[in-house]
Amino acid sequence: MAESELDMILAMLGNPVRRRIVKRLSQESSYSLQIAKELGFGQQLVAKHLDTMEQAGVVVSSLEPSPHGPKRRSYILNKNVSVTVSLAPHLFSTRIVSLSAFPEESHVSKASFSLMDRLSEISQNPADRNRIAPFAELLDEIDERIKKLEDERSVLLYVRNTVMKEASRRIREMQTSRDAKMVLYHVLDDRASSVGDISEALNMRESIVRHILAGLKRDFIPT
Repeated sequence: MAESELDMILAMLGNPVRRRIVKRLSQESSYSLQIAKELGFGQQLVAKHLDTMEQAGVVVSSLEPSPHGPKRRSYILNKNVSVTVSLAPHLFSTRIVSLSAFPEESHVSKASFSLMDRLSEISQNPADRNRIAPFAELLDEIDERIKKLEDERSVLLYVRNTVMKEASRRIREMQTSRDAKMVLYHVLDDRASSVGDISEALNMRESIVRHILAGLKRDFIPT
């Protein structure tokens, strides 16, 4: 997804009040007065944040009938995304992915397909029509799998950070220019190989980047 989308999501979720509102709306749609009562905030504050998030496209609203008077404005989340941010002295990465559609089949494991099959069975089983327990059991299994993946990811990020730390120490010791070191950092950290991409990221002329890469391949990267 676009970098601007990531910037917008991070800006919206950077406020703790908005995070709580988003969490509440992730459960079901609601209106400002009800949200304010449930979260213990003033209605004007909640309305202000809802307006900000609606302008950003994070939520959308519509007028719905009220049992006690005029129509009221109801809000619902308008984003289906997952955002991850990792940062350390030798690590910085961000990623935003859409959850609006099922991923390409080539990227999906058989275990994930089996979860979708079980969901279909639960949804279509007449015996489960008025039961929530089957959904709770399936969610428990999904959350356990996600936890294992996140634990593995944490280990990999730690190892990667350690590798970059050692690589950075060696780069600092190299007898080469500051520009060359910055290019090498970028190549290692972002796996960048395009002269244009490196030039744009480091605000450096392409001719200089091309010359530096040629020197790095000759002197520091074995053939």
